[in-house]
Amino acid sequence: MAKKPTKPQARGKQITKSELPEGLVSLAPVTYPVADTAVTALQVWHNPDRKPSGDGPWNDEADKVAWVDKETGLGCIILRQENGTLSGYVGVDPSHPLFGFDAEAVPLEISNSVHGGLTYGKACEVNRFALEAYGDPWTERYTVCHVTVTRIKRNYRTVQATKDEFEHEDLWWLGFDTDHIGDFVPKGYDRSSRKDDVYRDQAYVYGQIIAFARALEELGGASSSPTGDTPETLQLPPPNRQNGAD
Repeated sequence: MAKKPTKPQARGKQITKSELPEGLVSLAPVTYPVADTAVTALQVWHNPDRKPSGDGPWNDEADKVAWVDKETGLGCIILRQENGTLSGYVGVDPSHPLFGFDAEAVPLEISNSVHGGLTYGKACEVNRFALEAYGDPWTERYTVCHVTVTRIKRNYRTVQATKDEFEHEDLWWLGFDTDHIGDFVPKGYDRSSRKDDVYRDQAYVYGQIIAFARALEELGGASSSPTGDTPETLQLPPPNRQNGAD
């Protein structure tokens, strides 16, 4: 008896093995609980390849959450790194005095206001790796870029890249990491050697981001004097837009 041929799968169809979705559940913004509050998340991604193994405080955490802070209007992102730790980012527009500044060029009083000091200062990472329909439309779950449009990437044929929507705009992202001395690195080489290290969870990173967004807003407002001069106490150096710029 001849074997019945199997029905071929549709091109581009993916089977999600993770229990958690890899993108937003719906196209509408979702309420995402964090710390003792909640944000209206425009992007929520679960990245199984970056999720630490074993039980831990990361069990119920998403691996990328992007939202616009209601008080400052600044874009904010929590993003899990390859080592399992979380990083935080706040984006400023070209009118901000720190737009275009490398992390090393930001004055210490601003840089040191976040955990471990600023380690990231780059232009928006447009989702340029998802421009082709059958390329890799999931790249956005790893990018530090605009957060003002809610999208779900499920259909390869209709995927729309960030660059398509924001080519005429720009943001400069300043961020910090949580893999410094005293931080618990879930995917570290020897997790047992530093038992007193602390895992910086989403609640902690969220608090750092919000405080940093407030500081950036205050700096931006202070620099908008009638003369347009930057406050002398900051002594801002010229920006360096070469590293990380698209």
